[in-house]
Amino acid sequence: MSWDLTNYERMDDMGYRSDVHALFYTTLKEDLPVLKLYMEENFPKYETLELKYVEGKRLWGYELVCEDVKWYESYEDVKAFDAFKTKYQALIEEQETGKQWCFEFVRIGEEPDDVEQEQHDTHYVLSVRRSIEADY
Repeated sequence: MSWDLTNYERMDDMGYRSDVHALFYTTLKEDLPVLKLYMEENFPKYETLELKYVEGKRLWGYELVCEDVKWYESYEDVKAFDAFKTKYQALIEEQETGKQWCFEFVRIGEEPDDVEQEQHDTHYVLSVRRSIEADY
């Protein structure tokens, strides 16, 4: 019997891993062009932080999905994301009446109780659900 070890992590890739999901969106479709321009001009440019356009029945905007990543506050891309998130939240607080820009963030770590959630003027689009997986 032989074992294929090509899919196993190398020792230098080990470390605490997280899954991260963030949404930056509006509930008013007519606000989308301004949101799009804001995101293009302000969202950090890192290979690890790739935004994807999303739309649904009640929202239009951008999502960030990072799975199985090292999300350490000391990493430059995470620092840049946190700075952007703070700036975006301040913008939400200053938005005019009738504007509906929203923000949601969830990070799930490896430990069962390691869940971080933030919402700002949210419509509760993101939720956390734990499941069991067998990895053999």
